[in-house]
Amino acid sequence: MTDTAPRPALIALADGLRDARTRRGVGLRRLADMINLHPGVLSSFELGKRIPPDTTVAHILGVLRSPTAVCDQLVDLARRAHERDFIDHAGRAEDLLRTTYEQQSTHVFEWSPTLIPEALQTVEYARALRDTGLVEPSSDAGRRSLTRTVQELTSPAGAEPRRTYLIGEAATRSDFGSAGEFRAQLDAVIALTRHPRMSVCLVPAVECPPGLIERFTLYENRAGAFTVAVPHHRGAVFITHEDTVTAYRKTAKALQRHATDTGWR
Repeated sequence: MTDTAPRPALIALADGLRDARTRRGVGLRRLADMINLHPGVLSSFELGKRIPPDTTVAHILGVLRSPTAVCDQLVDLARRAHERDFIDHAGRAEDLLRTTYEQQSTHVFEWSPTLIPEALQTVEYARALRDTGLVEPSSDAGRRSLTRTVQELTSPAGAEPRRTYLIGEAATRSDFGSAGEFRAQLDAVIALTRHPRMSVCLVPAVECPPGLIERFTLYENRAGAFTVAVPHHRGAVFITHEDTVTAYRKTAKALQRHATDTGWR
């Protein structure tokens, strides 16, 4: 089930190589000539269909005169491209990986125990979180927002995966921002509970006390769950190891048994 899941580091590496080339304004065939490599092989590196040796990655970036930090990052990714799990230490690859896995999913499940999920946050709620000074803005903040989610829901059926959001009861009480802004946020979430392409439910604190199960996102296709993302302060851990993914799937099912579509304040 997860053996065919794209390795997270390989996805990030492919995007990094493509970005390094386009930033220099160099075409794929021209770069292939410069490094004496068949264009098809270079293309397979940039599409994540083939893992390049770390020495080849270093050579490509040297020819492109990429910054040292970029070279170090991508060479490290090349060395880790076979690994099933990937820790995105600085959050550089999180948006890319989430987008890629969503495109390969038929269902995305997210558990958010203490905050409204990013994809359901109003502009005001997200701003109040940033105003705490503890949250770094996403490199693509608009990709995961209520506005973007509503746009996706109005797209043709089948264009986006079915989504399930389970929200902990603690998220319905806020000590930040204004009362009016928070009420508007809850109203926006409640409105989405009636949408046919999305399930938004509440998990009472008595069933899952805050802090018991960390926030996570589970990506599933027709064969089953294949990747789980567990956020940390500056990025996320992406896991494709089958036993771990299966354990998170069982947890998701357990949470769903306790979920309710009533009880919103």
